[in-house]
Amino acid sequence: MVLRRRSFLAQIAAGSVAALNLTRQLLAQAGTQFRPLARPTVVPLDDLSSAWRARPFIADGTTLPSAATPNQPIRVSGAIVRIAAGPTPSPDQFNAVCLRCPHEGCDVEFVRDPKSQPPEAFAELPSIPTEPVFICPCHNSTFKASDGARLGGPAPRGLYRFHVTAVTEKTVEVGEVEEDVLLFA
Repeated sequence: MVLRRRSFLAQIAAGSVAALNLTRQLLAQAGTQFRPLARPTVVPLDDLSSAWRARPFIADGTTLPSAATPNQPIRVSGAIVRIAAGPTPSPDQFNAVCLRCPHEGCDVEFVRDPKSQPPEAFAELPSIPTEPVFICPCHNSTFKASDGARLGGPAPRGLYRFHVTAVTEKTVEVGEVEEDVLLFA
């Protein structure tokens, strides 16, 4: 995408939603970086006993020094999904995402069985997904539950992600969040 500096600055000055989405797209293309949470969030492993089980959580973070309100505590709603089961749980068996849609900030919903949704929920997609998804009820942006990737809808990118940093016999620990969450929160 080639964008002239003057055009980009004019869009930013206008304060439009499109400019904000464009900024998010450009930052996403620059490479994803993760930052530690103010403290790790711990979820009981029993709540995620089998594949495609999801559990919401609240994570505590601090806005970036470059944010509009720098170095402020924030709370970020997230969900952790067990995407695979195995005899010994490991971080790669879990996906954790921010529940705020990157389009206009509505809270997305976890849908374990996409076939239970009305077909118009997936009108933009070539077919109804066969695996669980997150759907934004505001504008039908749809995201893969396995990694938060955008499947369709007006969202400019996939869901913001958390890193699962540890798994024990009893808990799953979420210790980092995608940096952009701390900038745009």
